[in-house]
Amino acid sequence: MSLDRINLIKRLRKVLAPGGGYHARVEDGKFVPNMPTMATDAPWVYVKVSPGMRCDIYHRILFNVLNMVPSRCRECWKVVVRPRTVVELFDLYELQREMGVPCKCGIEKRETVHGLYGGYFYCRGEKEGQERYQEVRELVNANLSAETPVILKRYCTEYEIGPGSLGPSNELPDLTEDEKWLEAYVIDHFPSIGFGTPQPDHITANVMMEWIQYAYAYGDASFRVFTGGSPLFKPYVMYQIPEIPTKHPSDYERFKNASTCGNPVESQKI
Repeated sequence: MSLDRINLIKRLRKVLAPGGGYHARVEDGKFVPNMPTMATDAPWVYVKVSPGMRCDIYHRILFNVLNMVPSRCRECWKVVVRPRTVVELFDLYELQREMGVPCKCGIEKRETVHGLYGGYFYCRGEKEGQERYQEVRELVNANLSAETPVILKRYCTEYEIGPGSLGPSNELPDLTEDEKWLEAYVIDHFPSIGFGTPQPDHITANVMMEWIQYAYAYGDASFRVFTGGSPLFKPYVMYQIPEIPTKHPSDYERFKNASTCGNPVESQKI
């Protein structure tokens, strides 16, 4: 086996450098987070985590650093629900709890996603994905609305769309034997530490309060359902004149000329 092939330090300098997030632990040289923590600022409630998945390594290391879509990700199909309001988002959360399958829901902050809210159901393989899609579509019709969008897609959005993406999921080439070996070799050198631990209630509560704040900030008036009809903040003092006078030709002409700085060419565009 060549030295270059097994030299993970060279391949992973991006994450092993200061500020990269990982270091080689003393006991065995395997790579672990510098400071293992449970995210307290994530936009998601992880209702149920997929057993055996290592999304931390699949996405952060194999994709972000080594530019490959891992084997398990290629088998990951997602039913995506796009709640139209924060009320529908909370309704989806209750639905996901009742279903008890691997899923999450929350607010969307990614530039590549069109929509404020999202719910994701994780499936192994296209067959399970198609079956779950039919199930979720019917439950969303009954518990949210038939107008609430539901789709079936393959693996993480970042793999397919946006900076560093690898293009359409249906055009992705198969992994080579060398890539399969490297994938297994890398995963073996990143022991699982804490990933998949259920979110405690106090973190879930913080996430949900952020959902309500997010709805307020982005103009979703349904947030009032959770505030007793009140805004989250008092309105600021406003000073605008209530109406622009247009009832008399002289007023209109004065406004038109003021708006165009007296430019006769520009005044024709009003």
